[in-house]
Amino acid sequence: YHGHFKCNRSRLTELPALWAYARDLFQTPGFGDTVDFAQIKEHYYAVHRDINPTGIVPKGPDLATWLTPHGRESLGGTPFGNGTPPGPPREPVRTTLS
Repeated sequence: YHGHFKCNRSRLTELPALWAYARDLFQTPGFGDTVDFAQIKEHYYAVHRDINPTGIVPKGPDLATWLTPHGRESLGGTPFGNGTPPGPPREPVRTTLS
């Protein structure tokens, strides 16, 4: 996204508070395990030929950085207030077209 749409003033990883928040979200059960970065990247770089006429999809980045400690537990409180965290994602409903 950073390079593809020329949003290059700052990368998410260069903004400490936002980068920590993004990692916190990604590490939340039911959130990050539904994100397919490879598919997102393939879509942006392959479909938007007016922005990327060569159709080249870059390699990287190393997605292990999304699993590094975010440190947000030091802020105190609980992310779900007085509630409880959501359960695991439900299985998708499969339908057939007739």
